[in-house]
Amino acid sequence: MTASAALAGRRLRNLGDFIEGEVNQGLVPGAVVLVTQAGQTIYEAVIGYSQPVERTPMRRDAVFWLASMTKPVTSVAAMMLIEAGQLGLHDLVRDYLPALRHRPEEPPIKVLDLLRHTSGLPYGAPDVSPLHALYHQAKLFDMTQDNAELAEKIARLPLLSPPGTMFEYGMSTDVLGRLIEVVSGQSLADFIGQHISGPLGLASFGFSVGETDRERIAWPLPGDDTTLAPPPFPAVRWCAGGSGLWATAQDYTRFARMLLGEGELDRVRLLAPLTVRLMTRNHLPEGVRFGPSVEALEATAPLPELGQGFGLGVMVRTKADANPVPGAVGDFGWPGLSGTTFWVDPSRQLVAVLMMRSTRHRLRYRTLFREYVYGALE
Repeated sequence: MTASAALAGRRLRNLGDFIEGEVNQGLVPGAVVLVTQAGQTIYEAVIGYSQPVERTPMRRDAVFWLASMTKPVTSVAAMMLIEAGQLGLHDLVRDYLPALRHRPEEPPIKVLDLLRHTSGLPYGAPDVSPLHALYHQAKLFDMTQDNAELAEKIARLPLLSPPGTMFEYGMSTDVLGRLIEVVSGQSLADFIGQHISGPLGLASFGFSVGETDRERIAWPLPGDDTTLAPPPFPAVRWCAGGSGLWATAQDYTRFARMLLGEGELDRVRLLAPLTVRLMTRNHLPEGVRFGPSVEALEATAPLPELGQGFGLGVMVRTKADANPVPGAVGDFGWPGLSGTTFWVDPSRQLVAVLMMRSTRHRLRYRTLFREYVYGALE
């Protein structure tokens, strides 16, 4: 480890001390933090409790619900099919999903729209708009469904906007998960297992947690949970491409390091460098509108005034000095509703992963984590 990396690691102890103070105040249950630079761990911390009611100490190998940090994994799966020539960015989704063939939208939804959230498919929230309420009433987060049944439900719902015209965070990546199943002939879980988590050695990646790993699950504080969380066990039918994965901080760091390595980690290549570069540049069209979800994304919103855009599955920093939250042009990543967050900064060969189970405080920690990490670097 270089002297500058060692110094950054010492400075990052302030982050661990801060989180520990939050745990002691009963604000968050605990966390696992992992920061690497040039492939070397410069800071790792295991703080608080994995099961706060029982006061079970947090474990280094604790398994966290990733929530929307699932989306980059599903997006990588789709890009692997695109590289293989089995799918195209400008292919029409309805050509693969028969349920969508009778939808009257013009223009039709493209694979590109699913990857950059311009499909017109929002999340369901009863208090946002009547259309969002329809998505809520359709019970799109029913854990007893499968991806085929989800696609059938979505096919019966109207779009928020014509495809390609508005960024609205929502069900796009879940539909992408079904698309991967149809094109590959495998379940989304099996495709990710065979082509991503298996080759990279990500043993914790899964859409459920085995009974034997029950003690490793990180739980939220009472009252700080969401009905959108999948049950960790038994195995669920719905492998939600937008929100369903569980993983450890160490395994997700390896996934992120693969992206930093432009598709390769430890001599295992999942994607070509040009494909990762394509994923990690802004794909939102000039003049795109932004839907009501953007306000809730706060510092991670892909807004031009924040110097950010959205690539193929990840947020991308596009401008310097446009965002009050520290970062670098070209950095990319995405957070999760559950309290997880990560980003990759190629200019510093940096990967930062925060695993925390706190929906209530997730927005605050997304900002604080970046501030502490960049404040520790030279």
